[in-house]
Amino acid sequence: MLRVLARLLCSLLDDRLRVGIRAFLALTLPSIGAAELRAQQDVTFQISYSQTVVGQSVFVLGDIPELGDGDIRRAIKLEPTDWPSWRVAVRIPAGTTYTYSYYRRDDGPGRLGDASNRLLISGPFTASTPPASGSGLPARKAILLHTTLVEPTLMWRTITPAPGPFIASPMREIGPGRTPGERRFVALDIGVGQSTIEFYVVGGGGGGREPAAGTHSTALDGVFVQDSQLFAYVPAASVADWRRDYTTSSLPAIQSQFLFEGGQREWREYRVILPRGYDQHPTRRYPVAYLHDGQNVFESGPFGTWNAHTTAALLTRQGQMRETILVGVDNGPNRLSDYAAPDAGGNANNYVRFLREELMPLINARYRTLTDADNTVAIGSSMGGQVSLYMGWDHSTTFRRIGAFSGAWSVFTSGFYDRVRAQQRRNILLYIDSGDAGTASDNYWPTFNLRDNLLDPQRAASSGGAFVLESNLKHVIGLGQQHNEAAWASRLPDAYRFLLPASADQSLLVLANGTAFDLTGDGQLGIDDLYEQFATPRDLNLDGQITPDDAAFLEWAIRRGEPTNIATPQRP
Repeated sequence: MLRVLARLLCSLLDDRLRVGIRAFLALTLPSIGAAELRAQQDVTFQISYSQTVVGQSVFVLGDIPELGDGDIRRAIKLEPTDWPSWRVAVRIPAGTTYTYSYYRRDDGPGRLGDASNRLLISGPFTASTPPASGSGLPARKAILLHTTLVEPTLMWRTITPAPGPFIASPMREIGPGRTPGERRFVALDIGVGQSTIEFYVVGGGGGGREPAAGTHSTALDGVFVQDSQLFAYVPAASVADWRRDYTTSSLPAIQSQFLFEGGQREWREYRVILPRGYDQHPTRRYPVAYLHDGQNVFESGPFGTWNAHTTAALLTRQGQMRETILVGVDNGPNRLSDYAAPDAGGNANNYVRFLREELMPLINARYRTLTDADNTVAIGSSMGGQVSLYMGWDHSTTFRRIGAFSGAWSVFTSGFYDRVRAQQRRNILLYIDSGDAGTASDNYWPTFNLRDNLLDPQRAASSGGAFVLESNLKHVIGLGQQHNEAAWASRLPDAYRFLLPASADQSLLVLANGTAFDLTGDGQLGIDDLYEQFATPRDLNLDGQITPDDAAFLEWAIRRGEPTNIATPQRP
């Protein structure tokens, strides 16, 4: 068999390729098992400014999303603990060049949405974060496509710090599609790794377009486009949409030994929605998000709905959120007590025992879940926000990703809120938000004060130090929004993208960083890898089969970087 493959190799390669690749192509790949990944950088913005009065703060505004994306209403407030020194640390993608300026703004409820509320203090300044480094980090992106378009061309551009013109990159055919008229194509060396790309595809001679209108946009470094949906892996030929695994007329329920109603053990109802493709991908496992007040999460309850499942479906189609099992946990007759931390006068400890010891084992047994803390999310609003933070703060070994919307921090007492601000930082990913209108301005100041405390650089190193915005803390203000389901639904996409980013699940990364082609494992891309493919064939185009298309794909991947200004070796 090896002799046959060797003869096939020789028949495919002429002397020019054999000599040319060995002489001129030694494309260096990231060394496997090298330094720690560094895809982002923590940047500290600091300024000394004393010309503020109560009701004013210093803000930083930049031309990238992490710094407000040029919109003064979204500028980032600096933390004033050591006034007149103002400071904030923000995580910014590696290899990013950006400009920023400092402004004084009125910071009270209802004022941040006023674009005229601004006084330039200093700037603009230009800065850059170092390029990404470390094993496995791709410098560029890889995009795969199933399409019937003829001679498709990828039109792409990076969109930060500012969108530029679209760049045309012809796509390479690498294998069959799902039907006789469809083929699989790829584009390598696209965009910038770990940054957002905007793209669409056009057929040769203007014959068709993908998507039919608009563009795709994602931070994924390895993307598979199929039926106008984006995937971080090779999807099944047909992928079903998200679906309810319950009927609203007969909700599943579990009787708890920790929750009581009238002295009797309480039955607690719950709702499960499974992500797209759950049934078509039987080997995949999924993170789980537990959402409180389940009556309002998927269906329209007494106070409206979050539409949490339709938002998740949209974001996954767009390649902005991981496929996730969503569990809506209905509230009971003792909602306030269930959701209040013990040192806030409630019994959240019993509610959390119900989740950890009763509901979660049932979910993990019935569904294909990822059970570790880093893949377990708690999301809630108002009192549900308080219990979500309690779950992460006191039970971070179970719940690491926390979404606390419009947290009701001082219901009964402020004991838990005060304790969080005094204790050691927990190893959690925390999203907090509020509106700035309505009763008590939707907890605007308590949430902002919590944010400032968590960012305080004076938090002792022995306490784990401070949080960093866009790293382990995200704070959002719903401008003009009050305390209701419609407001929380509108802010849910921000929380989903932060807590469950699509980039956390990238099985196609091997195409973007080139390791899929390094068959010899020597950190180099060259002719030896092609010999290795014929000796031990692999499915390089990821179509589930080993055919000559795989060797042709590898040959093209090697030759795509071949120098064009070097004389071609002549046949002897």
